[in-house]
Amino acid sequence: MPVLALAAKGLGASSSQAGLVVAANGLGTVAFDISAGSLVAAVGEQGASSFAAIMVVCGLLIAMMSGSPLMLGIGIFLSSCGWAVWVLVRLTHLSRVAPAATRGRTLSVLGGVMRAGAVLGPLLLLATSRPATSAFLIYLVCAVVGFGLLYRARDPHDAQGRQRDPERTHALRIVGDHRREFATAGVGAFTICMLRASRQVVVPLWGAHIGLSLASISLIFALSSAVDLALFYPSGVISDRFGRSAAALPCLVLLACGHLALPLTHGFAALMTVALVLGIGNGLGSGIVMTLGADRSPSTGRAPFLAVWRLFCDAGTASGPLLCAAAASVLTLRAAGPVLGLAGLAGGFVVVLFMRDPRPSLGAPAVEWPAHGV
Repeated sequence: MPVLALAAKGLGASSSQAGLVVAANGLGTVAFDISAGSLVAAVGEQGASSFAAIMVVCGLLIAMMSGSPLMLGIGIFLSSCGWAVWVLVRLTHLSRVAPAATRGRTLSVLGGVMRAGAVLGPLLLLATSRPATSAFLIYLVCAVVGFGLLYRARDPHDAQGRQRDPERTHALRIVGDHRREFATAGVGAFTICMLRASRQVVVPLWGAHIGLSLASISLIFALSSAVDLALFYPSGVISDRFGRSAAALPCLVLLACGHLALPLTHGFAALMTVALVLGIGNGLGSGIVMTLGADRSPSTGRAPFLAVWRLFCDAGTASGPLLCAAAASVLTLRAAGPVLGLAGLAGGFVVVLFMRDPRPSLGAPAVEWPAHGV
């Protein structure tokens, strides 16, 4: 992700076009989220994982061979469709097997595993002579190795992942039945995803704007991700002990403040400081988006519900780079950070005033939410 916008610029894209290429990473997941839910329910977690790995590999091969921003965007779009299935499988599995009382820590560990990759990836790029090409190659190798490990550790209860609920509930029906949850917790999750995605675009573009090298920008991302990684387990403890809002709200506020402060930076040290604030905010929200969805997922029809939840959140992931690109095109690149920051504060306002905050007691059974979420 740190080099994606710069790889697009290397193929002749403008700043706004580079933002659109990064947005393709979110648009692919949005486009395939509902289909991913049907796929997991129909063929189980293992079969869906195989399909996801194939799509990711094909998309990355196209991206690696692309000679234009358009082809790069197509490759990223296809790989992100596979990513939509991959993430849904992980979320469905852990929502099914994790006890409610430790769900926050369980999903924060999953978030921490993903963050470990975010630390290692930029550090590996520092040792390469062609960071943009190497980034796609690293992703490709990890996808193949990761699927190989998963295949060897097949879940003997994978049949349960099919849920025996081929009730292919329509997405609009799911949203209607759980409208209060999507309008409150869903808005908070949407905003968190939007800010997480936008920082992947606006920080490297702003770093290039103030004259920093690609190596410096990668180092900034690596150190920010290290701080982010260090907080993944404490965030789960906070979520389980003090409620989901205690993790979601600091995450939103710090991510918003980091975006607001971005135009005030003019050198490596200042941008590093802002990136560390963004890393702390993101770390405090490790796994919170998945936890909010898992708390609300019914035992019957879990995969279709979580597919819609992922659609809602991935729409936020897609809108972050799009809003950044729009602000940079209509206004200036300097305005992009504050625009996203103000949107983040608005999401925090919704969380504070309206989001219900379940806090299951230790050893409690899985949380079952009312059918209509009222």
